[in-house]
Amino acid sequence: MQSHPLRLALQLGLFQLSLGILGVLILGLLNRLLIQDIQLPAVLAALAVGGQQLMGFTRAWFGHRSDRIPPSRLRRTPFIVISSLAIALLFGVACQLVLRLATSMEASGGELNGLLIGLLILVFVAIGTAIAAGGTAFSALIADRTTEAERPRVLSVVWGMRLMGVLLGSVLVNQVFGSACAADASRTAVLAGLQRLSLVTPLVLLGLGVASVFGVERRITGLMAPVGSPPPDVPQRLALPQLLLKLRSIPQAGRFLGVLCLFTFSMFLNDAVLEPYGAAVFGMSVCATTSLNVLIALGFFGGLGVSGFWLIERVGNIRTARVGAVLAALALMLILWAGAEQSIPLLRAAVALFGLSLGVCMNACLTLMFSFVQPGRTGFLLGIWGAGYAYSCGLATISGGGLLTLFRAWNGGDLFGAYSGVFALQMVCFLGAALMTRRLDVVGFRNTVKTRFSDVIEMAVD
Repeated sequence: MQSHPLRLALQLGLFQLSLGILGVLILGLLNRLLIQDIQLPAVLAALAVGGQQLMGFTRAWFGHRSDRIPPSRLRRTPFIVISSLAIALLFGVACQLVLRLATSMEASGGELNGLLIGLLILVFVAIGTAIAAGGTAFSALIADRTTEAERPRVLSVVWGMRLMGVLLGSVLVNQVFGSACAADASRTAVLAGLQRLSLVTPLVLLGLGVASVFGVERRITGLMAPVGSPPPDVPQRLALPQLLLKLRSIPQAGRFLGVLCLFTFSMFLNDAVLEPYGAAVFGMSVCATTSLNVLIALGFFGGLGVSGFWLIERVGNIRTARVGAVLAALALMLILWAGAEQSIPLLRAAVALFGLSLGVCMNACLTLMFSFVQPGRTGFLLGIWGAGYAYSCGLATISGGGLLTLFRAWNGGDLFGAYSGVFALQMVCFLGAALMTRRLDVVGFRNTVKTRFSDVIEMAVD
């Protein structure tokens, strides 16, 4: 990888670093405090924290809005900067609402405060909207500033920094909370730590978001782009409903969205069941099952590197996606075999292999998302694909636990049989997604989009 794309990837990765930190603070810390320390019913905590996942549909609108800005102006940077500012402020507000809720419930003897809970849900919905706006513009900026040859490596670095953000988020909590991290810490100490975190974290999130795009975007003042740079993305003048209607008429668009959603669903289906599987089938402790996430993360890093710096360049992103799907199915088979043999070393090896396959699949799917775009509609199309990814991820996380309960009821309470059903379904989904990639045609999609949308432009002009 040349020094310039690497430097660009490291700078852009700061935005993903901030989202990684935000994710672990919301899904890990705030979710845990609401359920465990404040004693909010788990369903209400899930509704509040999960509110941000409901706003994926706005990605297409934000992407379309950034496409409509002329390339002589900054098109993506304002969305990312404003998004970072909004995320920073809203996270601080969310922390304050959690503190107020803790005080209110303690004073009322555990009685729920509907107003505070409602405000907290609205804040998380607003955070989800800000993430949709900044995330879509961020993806479009990567498409604007990289060539197809550079993109797999850039995406490997950027998503690697997303994982690094998860680790740094844990470090941030430990540093800010201090002694309040101890198992026997008082409720007062924990809430005081959250108060400090609400002051420190917004500055970190805003600083990372602004630094990630400072000086990155280039204004294009002429018709010709510099030699070796990506083609200029002309401004989009069509209305969003017109774009959606035309996109629906393109078979390749539906096929790719189906492949992307099935891949995403497959990758995240085990999120809610892997650690319980280790505890129920192998009798592993809490720390031992938590360590499985470390193996997945290490394998994921390896998969990102192998796919981004070697595999995609040699066999292409579609074949790389198939390789990742087959590896994932093999890893899931080994996970089930480990359960049958009661072999924890085999389980750890299989989990590491699964993490590797996830890295390969993730990078292949991301590069495919950037392949199924067309100049003038980059933000809009990435918004559509991003919305499909977000909702598939959320559905998979919810479905994992639901399917486990369903399979357990069907087989008379057999735990291993119930987990086997979930992992077997996941294998089928991976292999089904790999088969569906045979119908993808990037060149055909681009040609069809160019033809269909040019028809609409002519009609609009007439």
